[in-house]
Amino acid sequence: MNTGKAFHIQDNAMETLGGLFRQTRERQRLSLEQIASKTRIQQRHLQALEEEDFASLPAKVFVKGFVRSYARSLGLDEDNAIQLFLTTSSAFYDRTQEEQQHIQVTLQAAHRKRFNWNLVVILFLAIGGVLFYFLPRQQETVPLTPESETPLPINGIQEEGIPDLARPIEESPDSVSSESPVNTEVQITPPPPSDITPPPLPPEPQPIPTLPVSPVPEKTTGFNGTLVLEIEATQLTWVVVQSDDQAPHEALLQPGQKSTWKANTQYLLTLGNAAGVIIRLNGELKGPFGKPGQVVRDIRLKP
Repeated sequence: MNTGKAFHIQDNAMETLGGLFRQTRERQRLSLEQIASKTRIQQRHLQALEEEDFASLPAKVFVKGFVRSYARSLGLDEDNAIQLFLTTSSAFYDRTQEEQQHIQVTLQAAHRKRFNWNLVVILFLAIGGVLFYFLPRQQETVPLTPESETPLPINGIQEEGIPDLARPIEESPDSVSSESPVNTEVQITPPPPSDITPPPLPPEPQPIPTLPVSPVPEKTTGFNGTLVLEIEATQLTWVVVQSDDQAPHEALLQPGQKSTWKANTQYLLTLGNAAGVIIRLNGELKGPFGKPGQVVRDIRLKP
């Protein structure tokens, strides 16, 4: 928001954003520490703006918020300051964008190569599993050659040793005696009954009783005197967190990154991208605090 007393930036080809900020600040006899206290921007970021060291600054969308705040604190026209920033930093951010595109293309190529190798490994495992499953079944279905059956002995006498009962026994005159007749009958003793009894059948399986499943009690959370702050980034977001009266902590969260802080009484937040984070205090969802790309300061969180 521009004020009526804003100084318009003069059209001078040699004038840069860093030189404008430094000359205006020194003319008003202000230090970087005073500007940092007034704008809540880290002193090293203000110094990087004056030196036009864009590599030491966060993403471009956050630097725009820094430029507006710095220009507002010095009484300069914010829109003209943004235009001068875009002109001064265009070469740096164009080169950075090209490097990021090159890195992205390299990562995509590496991902495709890794995917191809994973596909080859999965294919080999599938073939091995099929062979392991079917080969043992083929070996089990091979017919066995029947062994030649051998005659079993009957009462200790082989079959070929049993005399032919149908054939009459020849008697010789010398062997026949009048006193003792010769017994020509052969008695065959049948085999004794087998004492082997078949094994008993296994008992039928009894049904296993099912026990009722008791519901698991839900975990309840309560306030125990400690405030736990969780910030999860859904977009690239610059945040500054001050716990109680401690010094503020600054972080640049990547999408999917989560950070946790602890305090006793309260938190004071500054968000560089108000809609780019999910904030929970003791597990309770807070926000949203603004629109995408909007810089929001002095967000106070209490239980």
